Amino acid sequence: MMPKILITLSLLGILSGCSTTPYLQSAPDTVTLYLKLPHASRVQFASSMDNYQAHDTRKTTSGQWEIDVPGNTEFKYFYIVDGRVYLPDCRYRERDDFGSRDCVFIP
Repeated sequence: MMPKILITLSLLGILSGCSTTPYLQSAPDTVTLYLKLPHASRVQFASSMDNYQAHDTRKTTSGQWEIDVPGNTEFKYFYIVDGRVYLPDCRYRERDDFGSRDCVFIP
């Protein structure tokens, strides 16, 4: 069973085009977003789910930053890395109202 899960997760990462932000479905209604930036001091996550309030992410021992978010609805998001807006590689992007871009999560 474990190899099948690993293959599925690898294929999801390849198909989504999100090399720096793979999604991992951790529960039926939750998604864990990962961002690999081992040298960052602070990474925050902001999304359209709550008017782009900044939420601190957790740093793992492997240098990835992670956050659990509801995974049953579409939302736009970006990160704030050491005080600067950061947009990872993501399959779906959309222009925002300020001339920049946001990633779009589609369940």
